[in-house]
Amino acid sequence: MFGYILGIQGKKMPMPEPIDESVSVNLLTNHLRRTVTPTSLYWRGRRYQITRIGLHYTVREGRTLFHYFSVTDGTGCFKLRFDTETLLWKLVEIEDNC
Repeated sequence: MFGYILGIQGKKMPMPEPIDESVSVNLLTNHLRRTVTPTSLYWRGRRYQITRIGLHYTVREGRTLFHYFSVTDGTGCFKLRFDTETLLWKLVEIEDNC
């Protein structure tokens, strides 16, 4: 069940739900622009088509670089993490009705 936090002007906003589960992610790569774009993710037997990427940032923990992507399928929001050491994806958290 999702909770809520109070945002600007006391408006209720959905609170992210921590997940921390492995997922599969399809990517579109562009060698000219040197970019990668997640296009869909598979979680718990279901495919989610990514319609928009909101934020991409990196965090280094020791020698491992993590890429974080905030994405949406138009209904929910997903925070994904790519581990450059293991080449594995994790679904970090989800938000409903974002």
